[in-house]
Amino acid sequence: MNKNYVAGIDIGTTGVKVIIFDAEGNKLSSAYREYPCTFPQSGWVEQDGEMTWAMTCEASNDAIAKSGLDPAAIVAIGLSSQRCTFTPVDRDGMALRTAISWQDSRSFEECDEIAEKVGIERYYEITGLPNGTTWTGSKIMWIKKHQPEIYEKTYKFAQDQERILHKLGAEGYYEDWSNGSLYGLMDIKKFTWDQELLDTLGIDGDKLPELVPSGQVVGEVSQKAASLTGFAPGTKLVSGGGDQQCAGIGTGAIKKGIVEVTVGTAAVTLAYMDGPYYDDSMRLPCSAHGVAGKWETEGLQNAAGSSLKWYRNEFAIPEMELSEETGIDPYDYINEQVADIKPGADGLICIPYFASSAAPNWDPFARGTFIGLTLGHQRPTLARAIMEGVTFETREIVEQMAANGVEIDTIIISGGASKSAVWNQIQADIYGKPVLIPAIEEATSLGAAILAAVGAGLYDSVEAAVDQMVQIAGSYEPDMAIHDRYNRYFTVYKDAYRALADAGVYERLVKLALEE
Repeated sequence: MNKNYVAGIDIGTTGVKVIIFDAEGNKLSSAYREYPCTFPQSGWVEQDGEMTWAMTCEASNDAIAKSGLDPAAIVAIGLSSQRCTFTPVDRDGMALRTAISWQDSRSFEECDEIAEKVGIERYYEITGLPNGTTWTGSKIMWIKKHQPEIYEKTYKFAQDQERILHKLGAEGYYEDWSNGSLYGLMDIKKFTWDQELLDTLGIDGDKLPELVPSGQVVGEVSQKAASLTGFAPGTKLVSGGGDQQCAGIGTGAIKKGIVEVTVGTAAVTLAYMDGPYYDDSMRLPCSAHGVAGKWETEGLQNAAGSSLKWYRNEFAIPEMELSEETGIDPYDYINEQVADIKPGADGLICIPYFASSAAPNWDPFARGTFIGLTLGHQRPTLARAIMEGVTFETREIVEQMAANGVEIDTIIISGGASKSAVWNQIQADIYGKPVLIPAIEEATSLGAAILAAVGAGLYDSVEAAVDQMVQIAGSYEPDMAIHDRYNRYFTVYKDAYRALADAGVYERLVKLALEE
């Protein structure tokens, strides 16, 4: 009997990864293509959507070639995609402007309008989301206000999930519930676009994609897409999920007690919920899970791995040059240096708001900050401070989840940062809990492949597929003496942000920069 294979395509913020898996979750091959974001103004983050598609085609061809498979053996494709990044497209599927990224914080005035017209309590009640610039809806409002000619010409405001599915061959624009819930326009209890919000905010619902559950067949690879990607014509296209919901599936965070932390470009801390349970403080979202008809609560950090990447690009020039000579990843050199610095980074704290603050503070004006710099600090100390700062922020999210009654028995780490033993240990020490590492680092791609396997009928349910396709490879135990030391740094970390925010320092700086 021929063996079945599935593909998981993860369309991330800074690159696309295509991985071919067998039905037991073993990785046959993978390919990655990097692409940039652009930063036209302070707080603005954009991306060329057509370039994203071109890199998806390249990576797909590469992964299929490396697998040695007949493309026809790949029975289905599932997508994991960066959430909230969207492109206005015309009826022919062509981009009308560059994509606006989820990291973009330009729509703070539109968020004020939402607060005034809808009310932050009512907005949270409908969408499960705190009012903030991350979500797609406020940016659609920005386009309508500042680029009305583009708004009028737009056929669909398409996130990467439905846009790439359409380019692969799906006839319509199908948005899975997990991605749809991050538009900030969906009724989180009904999984439908909310007409009250659309009417109040003046958004045309016909310009939004069709909502469907994750794991549903929505089309098949077209002849044209086959020639561009290397997939066989007729391969099933399955609605996937947001990258973090897919990571939850790909690590097995589909039942109570498991918290999954993905540290990639962003960092997201996710916990499964079997009902739409809200955070009374409205700091953490209640969103749709990639498990159809279930929910998750999560905390988003806009810049996590991208903060360390900024350090690599701007400060680790010697390590980059050495990498060119040796072929060793520059991050390996950075990790070695960080391991030699004691916990607490010699009194240096990083507030990692390099792309403003999402959870738990939802501050569009917040910016990256180093506190405690002295003439005695060397470059690698900044790298350790970044790792610790990102993890402090995750801890604050985890503590808010626990305060909301979420069970937390196990923490699983995924994403690119899970390759760093020193960062994994930092996380265990700051949380004061053991952390588990999955066998497949690329949990987002695996989660998408699991949804593809369910859509193709290889498994009856996501739960059955996870049981067979997800494995744990290792764990890190916390050093409780170091945890106690981190507790004191954690208090300083929180107080430092609060002092700057309450004094209006961040907001004044941002508005001054916009005046220039």
